Amino acid sequence: MSALGPVITLVLSLASWDRPQWMERYRGDEVKLSEAGEWVQHKILPRESVAEIAVRYGVSVDEILKWNRLTTTKLKTGRKLKIRAHRLAPQKEKIEYAVKAGDTWGRVAADWGVDTKDLHGWNYRNKELESGEKLDIFFDPAPYWTVGRKLGPLPNHEFVPEGSLSWGKPQKGKIVDAISLPPSPDYTCRADRMCFGSSYTLQGLQRAFANFRYESGYEGEIIIGSISRHWGRRFPPHRSHQSGRDVDIRMPILPLVPDWRDPSVEEIDWLATWYLVESLVDTGRVETIFLEAELQRNLYEAARRLGRGHEYLAALITYPNDIKSREFSVVRHAKGHTAHIHVRFACGPNEPRCKD
Repeated sequence: MSALGPVITLVLSLASWDRPQWMERYRGDEVKLSEAGEWVQHKILPRESVAEIAVRYGVSVDEILKWNRLTTTKLKTGRKLKIRAHRLAPQKEKIEYAVKAGDTWGRVAADWGVDTKDLHGWNYRNKELESGEKLDIFFDPAPYWTVGRKLGPLPNHEFVPEGSLSWGKPQKGKIVDAISLPPSPDYTCRADRMCFGSSYTLQGLQRAFANFRYESGYEGEIIIGSISRHWGRRFPPHRSHQSGRDVDIRMPILPLVPDWRDPSVEEIDWLATWYLVESLVDTGRVETIFLEAELQRNLYEAARRLGRGHEYLAALITYPNDIKSREFSVVRHAKGHTAHIHVRFACGPNEPRCKD
């Protein structure tokens, strides 16, 4: 049995946390959308970037620079910006939190929906927490929250037939009797000629997307960049994608973010991305998911905000370990995977010529 077996057991058996504070205090019903835009004034808070501010108001960084006649995004805390906002949300709140017994930096950050590094930065220290001490938290009462609030539609897609087989390795292989991923409202193939795969892979992919849509309720478009060509084999510029088992999936993006370009780190919907990763792993058919190491922290923090515990995540994500510590993790480092995840499916039980 491969190392994937114990991982799947963890996914199915571990319970989540109690409902976090950020969900209990969410005020998303107060958010207003303005197609024409309304002028607002924003005071930059500690550790806030222009990119984060742009996403919060549904505008671009370039627009903020233009409106404020700026030539750099390196701005000081306390500076005021004028913004023609398309998304008008309640302002962030500064909260003084009293540490309780058993609290850790990671747990407090996840509970309040903030980044652990920001929590450290706001409080100018990195030592272990002591019961009763006070922490400053800049809490966002209305972040984008697109998942886990309602169930999505029941699975509705075309059946993927048996018979398409993966031969050889991902970097040197082919597909026998190839079939294309059928169309579905759950996903969009960027180009049909690049969406051929093995039956085992395509069946697992459909199952993952269907469960993701149903469990998360996410309504945004998910784009599949490429799987393999009709016969497999060499597929420039990819080194792999030759045997119908590698799938590039653009990570879900936040509402109001343009969908015609690759998203920045701030524009990725990390909560939805975690749900998608979890749905892929839950199929029991995924061997590895590649994501650049620097972005794995965002995925990890999102999972913690949704109640997943550190011990559970240790079997799934390389972060916070060194990128070389990857013996049991599913999500691993691969350079260049910053706007999409690269999912590698395992060989099917009826594919004797397939090689992991």
